Amino acid sequence: MKIDINLDKLRKSNGLFIGIPMYGGVCTGVTTGALLNLMALAASNGIKIQPHFLYQESLVQRARNYVADEFLRSKCDTMIFIDADIVFKPEDVLAAWHLSMENDDYDIVCAPYPKKAIAWEKIVKAVNKGFADKNPNDLEHFVGDYVFSQLNGDSFKVDQPVEIRDGGTGFMVIKRETFEKFAKAYPETSYKPDHNRSEHFDGKREINAFFHCEIDPDTKQYLSEDYWFCRKARTAGLKVWLLPWMQLQHFGTYLYRGSLPHMAALNS
Repeated sequence: MKIDINLDKLRKSNGLFIGIPMYGGVCTGVTTGALLNLMALAASNGIKIQPHFLYQESLVQRARNYVADEFLRSKCDTMIFIDADIVFKPEDVLAAWHLSMENDDYDIVCAPYPKKAIAWEKIVKAVNKGFADKNPNDLEHFVGDYVFSQLNGDSFKVDQPVEIRDGGTGFMVIKRETFEKFAKAYPETSYKPDHNRSEHFDGKREINAFFHCEIDPDTKQYLSEDYWFCRKARTAGLKVWLLPWMQLQHFGTYLYRGSLPHMAALNS
């Protein structure tokens, strides 16, 4: 889907806050490259970007709460979480931000990225349908499951925004008003962060636990911090959207296996 981005509106905004938690201070090279391209694109168009990196926090939900609080103390109107192992197009960040600003009910906007697992049965299906007959490398488009869950089981158009139940914080745009409405709806999430010795998280002030993990009492599903955030936000009347045409990549390590006897069988 082609998005006509209102660059003038982005320029006149208070800027986009980019929050990237980095466990152990590590950011992959591919994410660093994408971030540099985004900064260059924003600078060339006079758009304000405020990156924030959080190091040395091993508990991801706590890290996201710290980053969200940093955003709320900034002057930015909108933030985006981008994980340190996600590869993205700079234009997709601006497009997601644009859609968030242009639509009042786009409280949370996500883009799909594959999980770090290979769905071999999908590759077999793609081969059987002939999708790789011209170019075997096309099979990489079929390798994974995605980090989101549908609002219902109905099909949706992959070239249009779709409202979803849960989305991943690996690439998630959130409005300032979304956090404010969340905090008002759930005052019990306020707490005093005293885990580290930094100025704003020394136990002297309260912040909100926007991100938490728990077991869903109805489904018994273990909710990760991003799914929990989406569920609570939806219960509070907010909406979560997915931009399914965007193609992100998820960097990870992989153990390569091989067997010469099996390879020989291909030629028998």
